[in-house]
Amino acid sequence: MKSESDEDLVHLILKGEVQIYAEIVERYERPVYNLMYRYCRSEQEAADLSQDVFLRVYERLASFNSNKRFFPWMYTLAVNRVKDWQRNNSVKRRKLAELRWDVPITETGSQQETKLLDQEEAQSLYGALDELPDITREMVLLRYQQELSITELADIFKVSESAAKMRIARGLDKMKSVLGGERHERTVKETVAA
Repeated sequence: MKSESDEDLVHLILKGEVQIYAEIVERYERPVYNLMYRYCRSEQEAADLSQDVFLRVYERLASFNSNKRFFPWMYTLAVNRVKDWQRNNSVKRRKLAELRWDVPITETGSQQETKLLDQEEAQSLYGALDELPDITREMVLLRYQQELSITELADIFKVSESAAKMRIARGLDKMKSVLGGERHERTVKETVAA
């Protein structure tokens, strides 16, 4: 089933082959978990929220428009869930020194080869990411990690395409300024994409 597109898998699931849903979960458990962990900073809470997202996705599969890509649709549900969680838990941001950006989940599915950065440079990068507003940070991560188009980002975050472009550009500019200028632009894009 690994060669089947997400949209083909959804079609099969809706025809009654519900066991195939495990493939969807396997493909996307890491990005969903990472999103939840970035917001709640708790392994258990992130795992619980991820499970809730996959349940919601399953319950809403019939509303998926097969003319669009599955991942942005699913990620919209995940973003909405984490926003609900934030509202309900009045999350307070911690100081950079307290943040744990090393997401403790084992790689699953197709793994990307990661670029090696020393710990200090990685901490600086994640510190720069943390300086961004939540939505801008998610847009930057989705643009360079998941390679979503500007149109898909605009759909997920319910903004115009020009607003999505502007947020990404401003986010990258802010990260460059936090990291010390132009020499870090390539590092920012490459590391975020890893």
